[in-house]
Formats: sequence, structure tokens, C-alpha cells
Amino acid sequence: MTTTTMTPNGTDRAAAVRAANGQPAPAQRMPMGIRVTKGPGAPAPTPAAPRDTAPTAPRGVEDLLRMAASSDLARTRHLGAKIAGLVKDLGARIEAEQAQRQERDAAEAKRRELAEVEAKLASQLAEVRQKLRGTRDSAASPSRGGRREGADQRAKIRAWAVNAGFEVAERGRISRQVVEAWATATGAEVTR
Repeated sequence: MTTTTMTPNGTDRAAAVRAANGQPAPAQRMPMGIRVTKGPGAPAPTPAAPRDTAPTAPRGVEDLLRMAASSDLARTRHLGAKIAGLVKDLGARIEAEQAQRQERDAAEAKRRELAEVEAKLASQLAEVRQKLRGTRDSAASPSRGGRREGADQRAKIRAWAVNAGFEVAERGRISRQVVEAWATATGAEVTR
């Protein structure tokens, strides 16, 4: 068995001298702290020793934040405070989203209700318009006849005015003086 002299930084002195002279190392050795687990010539991995402690159960966010707040390390306390603030912000954001969702649902329900009322009112309005058309059509007949009578009367007034020597246009308005003269001469009433 050969003994190796180690330098203060943990390397083999003889290997360092060989490397300085440009000579290859007789056998490949792994530097300290590197462990090869696969590959040719790698030592078989040794199984880890069983732990004596039971596995820890998953903890809730509140437990972790409480543990972080009472930690001895300032970085852990700072990280716990930051996460607590984020959890608080997340809770507020979720509550705001739920409130907005409830408002949207209420507004949509109100829109549906108003649409139903609008449809009902439109139906009632259509019925009222239909009834009005029926009454207008029945009332329109005499009025149209009255209009026809008025047109006939105006034609008579024009004919009388021409025979009586008044100047009257074939169309348009008949002057009041001509109408009054005709009513006086014939004893008829004027309908307008």
C-alpha cells in the first residue's frame, strides 16, 4: 500500500508533480467531493441508511407561516412575511372576483327579467294597436265620406262662383268672401 502526501488544498502531491512535468497519472482518481454513480468502473451506489425519524406530514400554509414567523433566521422570517402578504392579497383578489361574478350574475338575471317584461309589453302594445286599427277603420268610413262631401261642396261653390262672376282657380283654396257669398245666395251651410 502506498501512502500519498496531500497538499493543503486536498490534492495528491505526487500527482501534482507529475502533472507539472507533463506526465500522465498512473490511474484515474476522482477529485474530492465528486461521486460517480453511473458509468464504467463506477463504484456501486451504497444504499442510504434508514432514517430514524418518521416522515413529516404535509403542513398547511398557516402552519408554515407560523413556523417562519418564529424562525431564528431573518431570511426565513422575511420570506414568511412576504408570503403572508401574498396570501392576504390572493384572498382579497379572490373575494373581489367572487363579488364581481355575483354582480354579473345579478345583472344578467335582471336583463333576462327586463327582456321578458319588454316582450310582454310589446305583445300588449301590438294588441292595442290592432284594436285601434279596428276602431279607426270603422270610424274612417264616415270621415272619408265627409271629406268627399266637402270636395263635392267645394266643386259646387266653384261652379256657382264662376257663374256669379267671381274669379276662382280650378284648384286650391277658395276665398272666404266667395264661400260667404255662396252660403248667402244658396242658404246652405258650409262644411270644412
